[in-house]
Amino acid sequence: MSQSVSVQTSENRANRRQFERTSLSVAGRLMLPSGGEFPCDVEDISEGGIALHSQADGEIGDRVIVYLDRLGRFEGHLVRRFSGGFAIETRLHNNQRARLVERIELLKGRPKGQGIADLPQRALRRAPTSEEASEGARLTIDDGEEVACKVLDISLTGAHIKLRNRPKVGTHVTVGKTLGRVVRHTDEGIGVEFLSTGKLAS
Repeated sequence: MSQSVSVQTSENRANRRQFERTSLSVAGRLMLPSGGEFPCDVEDISEGGIALHSQADGEIGDRVIVYLDRLGRFEGHLVRRFSGGFAIETRLHNNQRARLVERIELLKGRPKGQGIADLPQRALRRAPTSEEASEGARLTIDDGEEVACKVLDISLTGAHIKLRNRPKVGTHVTVGKTLGRVVRHTDEGIGVEFLSTGKLAS
């Protein structure tokens, strides 16, 4: 990794002052514009950005996609490099920000020795957004076919999808921008498990 370089725009400085950074031990994977995929670990995270330890040699301004275990998918631009990693600035929608703040607060309150994998599943579920819950939501099947669907229930690890023609169990699908796999059929449609170690959806 090259020497530390940063882009210190007034917006970047304001974001770093505005949001409290929390140190967390969370692993994940990231993707760079080149298509390369790399393991990473969080140094600290906030509503405005994430500092990551990784062998990936990104450049200032690169668009970076990150999938963190039990925290979900993040997208941002590389704004600062340091020895052994770099920081990205993220832009979260209101519902994303609320879920992240909830996860951070839960983790900060965990007893020593308990990490993110110990979080209760019920704390990870959320109601779908109005767009996801509408009949106009889209599901992409691994052959490239797009089908209309409705998200009945969603969490950071999976979703319950209502649709007419159910792909067979084991089929890879993309829900919005998140890659997953069909793990069961239900009366309404399918259960999808999101993949944290598979290729990240762009």
